[in-house]
Amino acid sequence: MNWKKRICALLCAAACAASLLAGCAGSPAKAEVPDTIRWINATHAILTDMNGWDCAVFGGMEATEANKKLMIPFLDEWWGVTDHDSAEENIEWLLTEGHRAEFVEFMALLDEDGWAEYSEEETAAMMSELLEDENMGKSVARSYADYLVYGPSSIDGWDYSRALSLLGWYYVAGFYTESEALDKALEIAKELQGKFSSWDELTESYMRGYEYWSDESADPRREVYNDLKGRSDSPYQIAWDTVLEKSWE
Repeated sequence: MNWKKRICALLCAAACAASLLAGCAGSPAKAEVPDTIRWINATHAILTDMNGWDCAVFGGMEATEANKKLMIPFLDEWWGVTDHDSAEENIEWLLTEGHRAEFVEFMALLDEDGWAEYSEEETAAMMSELLEDENMGKSVARSYADYLVYGPSSIDGWDYSRALSLLGWYYVAGFYTESEALDKALEIAKELQGKFSSWDELTESYMRGYEYWSDESADPRREVYNDLKGRSDSPYQIAWDTVLEKSWE
């Protein structure tokens, strides 16, 4: 199975287990979440919701021993994270390279070969024949069309969103302290505010990255996003231009 799809499959399995761990007890009253943490949580709320976790909690679930036992093997098998050092390496890769580095290199090659003269439909047809895979051909054509509109930063939101979700998971797994994870998340969040102008803009960049990575349509994830926006407890109620500041020790 394609490694990308294996990660998706595991996420689904982990979601079921985590839902049992986090949701079997009653829901006690929660302290008000500071705006900065709400903002950070919103950057990856789509994945959090798809996993069946809590968008209002940093890391998607409380940092209990039971949830720690769930998160540690997950991070080990699918991200190669086993301790603080390997956790750092993954975050560093996402922030300096991620999938966007490969994306930019690939799209630049298409530019050099003159693919910009073809329509998206023509590119899809020719790529499908070249790659002997219709879905992959369409995916390449779609990503290249995005690249022509949005440039090298087209999928930045995908890598940065995943970095922020990972930081929460590191906290749940015990690889980072809460303050360490939130300090790094605050640094990334401020950078995101400079790269994008709204939740919609960030989310579309995330979707383009997902489609590039998965060779699949992001429409199901767009449905999740639209559903989240319409909820009374929507994580996107927090304003994009919220002043982000440290509110933890």
